[in-house]
Amino acid sequence: MPKSRLEAFSDGVYAIALTLLVIGLHVPESSDRLLEELTDEWPSLLGYLVSFAFIGGSWFVHTNLTRLLATADSAFAQLNLLLLLFVTFLPFTTGVLAAHLTGSGQRLAVVLFGANLTLAEAMLGVLSTYVARNPDLVHQAGPELRGFAKVRWAFTTLLVLSTVAGWFVPQFAVGFYLVVSALILIQPIRLLERRSRLAHQRNRRKPPIERQ
Repeated sequence: MPKSRLEAFSDGVYAIALTLLVIGLHVPESSDRLLEELTDEWPSLLGYLVSFAFIGGSWFVHTNLTRLLATADSAFAQLNLLLLLFVTFLPFTTGVLAAHLTGSGQRLAVVLFGANLTLAEAMLGVLSTYVARNPDLVHQAGPELRGFAKVRWAFTTLLVLSTVAGWFVPQFAVGFYLVVSALILIQPIRLLERRSRLAHQRNRRKPPIERQ
């Protein structure tokens, strides 16, 4: 299938998921109790920050992965749909987290949210592994793809551990979700910066072309 259609569809779904997150935030109505009502909204704001960082990082990783593709087959497209399923489910689990983070359903809300994050990140690992094992899909196969997949599975493991911890220390686990999501967002940016720096250094080392 045309890679451009898969990328355009995925970008649209990611953008809608991010938009739904902010729609879920409640705007205080009372001017007299504005500060108090804003303070009461901290679970919603925390959930928004975690989900925004995660979805943004997931989109960045997805963009880097599809950049390596020469084409996409039906299996990749179906796996990609599963990834988008878990991404689009995040506004719902974020809302559940925000509504029950300070109530009796705290543990279940935190674990449900963590499971959603874990499954979305795991699907990025599955996609990366699939591409690494099918070199005919990429422009040039190499160690970059295998390293890409290893990083995704490492983040999945961190999210699994934090989700388990969420049953015992829910609020600590939410903070850990935020840290992992921020790392998922920052890691590919740092990778691109390092790659650009190395390319610049290689170009400086090349001897100038002598004119005939």
